[in-house]
Amino acid sequence: MYERNRRNFFCNLPEPGKQELLQSLKQRYRVLLRSYFDRTDTAEEALERFVSTTFSADVPAQLLVKIHIQIMDQLATQLKMEGHSTAFLKDYRLALIDVMARLAETYRNAMAMDPPSSQSTRSPETT
Repeated sequence: MYERNRRNFFCNLPEPGKQELLQSLKQRYRVLLRSYFDRTDTAEEALERFVSTTFSADVPAQLLVKIHIQIMDQLATQLKMEGHSTAFLKDYRLALIDVMARLAETYRNAMAMDPPSSQSTRSPETT
């Protein structure tokens, strides 16, 4: 579950790969937001898939926040154009908080499963 290939990390991808992953994350996050507040059975699944993808690709937390802000800005613009209030969009921060909490838990669990470092804790022997 926690095995990751460093070649697939976001920072190691070629530019086209980064853009493809970024587009995929944006789409998955939109799905997550829709299902998150609809209280559908797919919300938990969407959350887990999103967290799994971001963990596997070692996506920086700042990028996840940026994705959230971009999508919220797009929604706010659309709602304003349609003459609707955007006040309720603040509630969508809960989804970002949930994503970050799950991602942190995933990293914590992965660290707990890592084998101990190969460095010895013994002090060098003196002669």
